[in-house]
Amino acid sequence: MFRLSARAPISYDEMRGPYNMLRIAGAFAFICAGVVGAVALKSPAPLLLAATGTVTAADALIRLRTRASVFGGFVVDTTAFFVLLAGRGAPPATCAIVVLYLIVAASLILPMGYAALVVGYATVLWVVAATLEDLGVGGPVGLLERAGFTVAFDRTVIVVFTLSVAIAMLGAMSALLRAQDQQAEALAQERRAAQLKNEFVSMVSHELRTPLTGIAGFTDTLGENWETLPSREVDEFLAIMRKETDHLANLVEDILVIPRLEAGQLRLDPVAVDLATETHSVAELLFGSQRDYAVSIPAGVTVLADRTRLHQILRNLLENARKYGGDQILIEGELAGPGVYRIAVSDNGGGVAPEDRDRIFEHFEQLSKGDGRMEQGVGLGLPIARTLTRAMGGDLWYEDRFPVGARFCFSVPLADAAAPRTTDTEVDDLAPTSS
Repeated sequence: MFRLSARAPISYDEMRGPYNMLRIAGAFAFICAGVVGAVALKSPAPLLLAATGTVTAADALIRLRTRASVFGGFVVDTTAFFVLLAGRGAPPATCAIVVLYLIVAASLILPMGYAALVVGYATVLWVVAATLEDLGVGGPVGLLERAGFTVAFDRTVIVVFTLSVAIAMLGAMSALLRAQDQQAEALAQERRAAQLKNEFVSMVSHELRTPLTGIAGFTDTLGENWETLPSREVDEFLAIMRKETDHLANLVEDILVIPRLEAGQLRLDPVAVDLATETHSVAELLFGSQRDYAVSIPAGVTVLADRTRLHQILRNLLENARKYGGDQILIEGELAGPGVYRIAVSDNGGGVAPEDRDRIFEHFEQLSKGDGRMEQGVGLGLPIARTLTRAMGGDLWYEDRFPVGARFCFSVPLADAAAPRTTDTEVDDLAPTSS
């Protein structure tokens, strides 16, 4: 069953400028035709065109600069044309062109119910004008007819309204193509989101399976051979299990922080912390004696940061350097400006290609993907580290290291340069961002 739509096919906000400029151009043509006709025929009758054109142009200018209803504009245009019909008569071809324009324009930028009212109003005026013409009433009223301006009038109307229909259709096609492009972009983003979701599930499954498999295997071994295993091997197995448990806990923390970041509900507890002490603690926990690393941060540098989140930032950057860097890692710090301290995590690996420097800060992105990869992680470390850094009043970015390697830098406020904050502060704007 046919139902009238309550909305327009094309937003009037998009068409307000083109539509009213079109009305002004058409009104200007009528004004010129009226003035030229009055001068050429030495008769004031053609000034009827100039008068109606002036009214239409004024209305279009008002609606161009305000948010007045477009429905009123159609009423003005239709009434103005009826006034011209009273001066000309009601030739079917001319009326058909105008009604066609009203049908096209009104159906594009008005809800169907209002468009039907405009077309119905125009049809009634057409019938009235034709009836007056048939009754002979149009003769005395037909100022343009008596002035011999009917042919010029018809030609002007046909040219103006035919061009108006063409321009309205071109504008509509442009808006529709724009809408199609937006829809295509939305679909592409939806497909990309679905792809990222599948990749995320695959990576999380892989990452969870690895430590769980190790923990389960060593647990079974200890349970079956506890009495016969040497104490040295028991301690070694327990240390490995502890390491895998820590890795699993860190992975779960990174995954759980995402919804809190997106909801803006992650709570921070900024306190004054000794940066060198915290950095040594995280590096030693991650590397121990298994990696060549150095910490070059002066003692006594106190920054204002959430200790847990500072550890999370350092852990993610150091794990990233361990996965993709070379055999040397350097953590250094320096004063970056008044009240701001900068920490840099550098390695002597292959660095990051220019085309990947934005992508590495996007969620679930890694330079190598798939279950068969050697790298660990789910592609959350860098975006989470950047967002947490920004939440604490700093920033995180990438730099090339000379002559080779990568250098990830982040800044934090110094404790003596910032006023104390309320403990357990709620962060209101932590939506994940990408550079």
